[in-house]
Amino acid sequence: MGDPFIIHEKANIRFQKTFRSCIQKDDNDLLIWGTDNFSQFPRRDASISSKCDRGLAIAKREDIVVLRGHLDCEYQNWLHSHGLGSESVVEYGIPSREMTLSQLIVNNPEPILRVIEKINRKPVYLPWFSGQMENEAANALGAELFGASESETIKYNDKASFKTICWQLDIDVINGDSFEIDQDDENNYLQFENSINHHLLTTQKVIIRGTMGEAGMSLYRTNGKDIAKLYRQIIESGEKVVMIEPFLKVDSSPNDQWVIDREGYVHHIGMREQICERGMVYIGTLKGKLPNQITEETIYDISQKIVGQMARSGYRGVIGIDYIITDKGIYPIETNARFNGSTYAGMIVENIEEKLKIPVPYWKFIKTKTLQCSFPELIKRMESILYDGKKINCVFPYDCKALSTFGNFAVLLLTENLDQIIFLENSLKKMGIKR
Repeated sequence: MGDPFIIHEKANIRFQKTFRSCIQKDDNDLLIWGTDNFSQFPRRDASISSKCDRGLAIAKREDIVVLRGHLDCEYQNWLHSHGLGSESVVEYGIPSREMTLSQLIVNNPEPILRVIEKINRKPVYLPWFSGQMENEAANALGAELFGASESETIKYNDKASFKTICWQLDIDVINGDSFEIDQDDENNYLQFENSINHHLLTTQKVIIRGTMGEAGMSLYRTNGKDIAKLYRQIIESGEKVVMIEPFLKVDSSPNDQWVIDREGYVHHIGMREQICERGMVYIGTLKGKLPNQITEETIYDISQKIVGQMARSGYRGVIGIDYIITDKGIYPIETNARFNGSTYAGMIVENIEEKLKIPVPYWKFIKTKTLQCSFPELIKRMESILYDGKKINCVFPYDCKALSTFGNFAVLLLTENLDQIIFLENSLKKMGIKR
């Protein structure tokens, strides 16, 4: 087979590989989707909800989806009506926040083992984030883990560690400080304040990022007038280390998606544009609008260095590298060494393209909110623009677990062009569905 740490030539891989073809070796692989995100957050508050249900729309008929709670049968029936979704769903029926899905599996693997035995194919466990418990869950299922060791996962997810790796690879990053929070040290706050004020000598605002936060968690911005308040908030969040950096004017925020497969081969999936509120909080992804060729090639070359290093160090799995494009340069700001929210959106689009037998040139993933309702009520309201399994220029709902309790869910806008995306967003707003 040769050297497994190979990055295929750009012409052969750019925008041609699908996520699934990088994950599944052959038809004998039985993919087991455990899309719970709790494993990334040892400390969880009400802002973090388990997201096992997004696995329903990602999975194909022959896969297994594992849920911590109960299956929304109405949503599953809607997926099946369009030839999507799995025939094998295992429900643990446990809403508790105390255990991750992988812990539930380790404590009681029997419900999944029965399905594996019945299907009789080689199981592969696909968690959101690979920690020690995810490795144990794979072992309990007699499955291969599509992921990495906990140490490798954390090394690349940690923003401070990632910045150090970039320095070692001679990659330009934003100059900043890694600061350890220690409320028992009476000088800690003063040092925190001094670090912020030092950056404010050359910039108007400073951004403070928790090293393991995601999707807007542990993310703060200051002009120096509320430092004491921010310090208290960081202590309350439980964050131990933060990055203190100048807040730059950002023109765009590309995300570059890669996969290192189970044999160590590296695959480039493509770039997407991240949608951020207030210039920093991720709320969605746009696929189809690319940076100019020079910028695209610059990002590709930087990513290739990072992902090549990850492959050589033993990392396996999905990688999303976040960049910012500014008037001062192009900088990688973090690596999501795990499945990304937009990874799942992209995989749903791949499933839809297979059904439609045509590509979807543009898609947009956004988190939305409406009045509390059931899924049948929602699709009745959205009927005029709802995905019907036949055409693009439509809306595909998913991650609907919190729809009936909080009105929260996500949508994929599938279109031929950017004008259609604007049209669909306006249509959703008229239906009372918006950010």
